[in-house]
Amino acid sequence: MPIYAPTLPPAPDLNQGQPPALVLMRFDLARLWRQKIGRFFGFAFLMVLIVKLTVIYVKYLLDTNAALRPMQDFAKAVLSQGAEFQAGLLDPASYLLWFLVALVGGGLVARDTLYRVRPLMYAHPVSPRDYLVAKLGFASALPFAVLLPFVLLPWAMSLMVAGLHGPVWPTAPLRLLPAVAVLSLLMGAMAVGASAMAATPRAGVGWVLGLVLGTSALASLVQGLTGFVGAQALNPVLLAQTWPQLFVGMDRPFMGWFPAALGTAFHIGLWTFVAARRTLPSEAVI
Repeated sequence: MPIYAPTLPPAPDLNQGQPPALVLMRFDLARLWRQKIGRFFGFAFLMVLIVKLTVIYVKYLLDTNAALRPMQDFAKAVLSQGAEFQAGLLDPASYLLWFLVALVGGGLVARDTLYRVRPLMYAHPVSPRDYLVAKLGFASALPFAVLLPFVLLPWAMSLMVAGLHGPVWPTAPLRLLPAVAVLSLLMGAMAVGASAMAATPRAGVGWVLGLVLGTSALASLVQGLTGFVGAQALNPVLLAQTWPQLFVGMDRPFMGWFPAALGTAFHIGLWTFVAARRTLPSEAVI
């Protein structure tokens, strides 16, 4: 009897299913959920948010309660409703957020490097560009998701208790959300770039904190030696605080639009380039 070759199954259609970048982001989210890192940080961010909401309600009571009218002058000096107050909605959260981004973002690429899983990913329909987009997208979406309640909840509460004349401007989300997007992309790019240079997740955390604190110290050192104030554009912590001030129109922000845009573009471009080079197929195995 003739021997026939076995029938092979049809080739899979690679156009079906979710894009590879979204699949990788979903796996990173599931891994973050299993690590339970958000318990401590969730409690801390919740306390800061409760304080913000309490301040808004106190301001409303001072403006509407006749018994508290003698305290209005003091309240206006301490609890200003101007642009500084609007930008300050994000200040306490942004400091703590750097540590959360370091703990989570430091292992995004370093963990794959340690366990050598990138060759397996690249053997499947995952390109280096998909991998980079997934890591940058997840590292940037995390701070955006954390800061989003700090914009929307105070704004919603101000509208509910005081209407259009409340402590928070009715146009605050239109001003603050673009600032949150810019500083989230800055944090994500630095976290992924630092993680790409590390060999272990713990080292990745150190790399992220080292880059953030090191560039901040370098900017302050250059300013102290040369007197050049524009050197603070290298300070990522100061950049994250400056963008809300610029978008709400503060009279004296930490720096102007041009140095802030230049410094942010430098950091995003540099660390995205580093991450792209360190995640090439030739760098997939130590």
